[in-house]
Amino acid sequence: MEHFYRHLLRSAPGTLEEHADRLGWPLHRALVSLRHLEALQLAARGTEGQVRVDDPRSTVGRLLDQEEARLDARRDELLGLRASLESFEFDYRRGLQLSGPRLPAFEEVAPSQAPAVVDHLVRTSRGDLLQVASGVDTGPGHDEAVRRQFEEVVASGRVVRSIFPLSILADPHWHLFAEARASAGEQQRYLPDDAIRSEFAVFGRGGVLLAEGGGEEGDFLLLRPAAVVDVFVSLFEELWRRAEPMFGQDASARDVKLLELLALGFKDEALARQLGLSLRTVRRRIAALMDEHGVDTRFQLGMAIAGRGLLDGDRR
Repeated sequence: MEHFYRHLLRSAPGTLEEHADRLGWPLHRALVSLRHLEALQLAARGTEGQVRVDDPRSTVGRLLDQEEARLDARRDELLGLRASLESFEFDYRRGLQLSGPRLPAFEEVAPSQAPAVVDHLVRTSRGDLLQVASGVDTGPGHDEAVRRQFEEVVASGRVVRSIFPLSILADPHWHLFAEARASAGEQQRYLPDDAIRSEFAVFGRGGVLLAEGGGEEGDFLLLRPAAVVDVFVSLFEELWRRAEPMFGQDASARDVKLLELLALGFKDEALARQLGLSLRTVRRRIAALMDEHGVDTRFQLGMAIAGRGLLDGDRR
């Protein structure tokens, strides 16, 4: 169609048959192209059968204006739909209260279904994401889509806390992986392997995904009752209290540098420039360090760091 339109724009007026002959086209092909152009009001046939086209600045410009108006209307419609998400969720929750639960309290989840379940739970829940894991190569956490979603969740400012076994620190690739996740905002602590009896993840108030068996082929159990979620939140908090941050044993070079600059009185903006990080990431790391060392102020953080000797020369 575009080829035919360009031909009409640069050719002398003529009948459809004449234009088809000039192009070497069958008449039917030229007729189909002309009908498309007529539908778009880019070409027309006069009373004598000649094909006529007007200045494209007018005809094509009008067509573009119409399409842009449709796009604007569609964009406004989508923005309105997004703005209504919260009210839709309220209506849905209200419907659950009136008609009873529409979802089973307990549900078996196959390994192949786990990434989709994680995606749904993350999107539909509110509150902290808590997980106790034996590693990153098993379970839905190793799925690429889940990893990308993790990055988006942390970037949004949602709290993510994870507990791992101490044995994972022996993995030569773990430190870079853990540092990247910690820099993104994940809070990490470690427990002796025998203290981790089960793997599970708590998605705010949305539910708990519990690993039923070990290995990559083990199934999962999705638990939704609020009372059950409360039990797992309490279990996680007890494990978190007993666990130790990695920085208590082996502070990363970047965090040691951050603490050194803090001790010298650097402001957050200067810290970000010195470390090559965003201001938000610097503030998030400071908050995470304060939480990991159980303190409420930066002064208390400095005292805790000094007491543990993380900035001593033999630890650099």
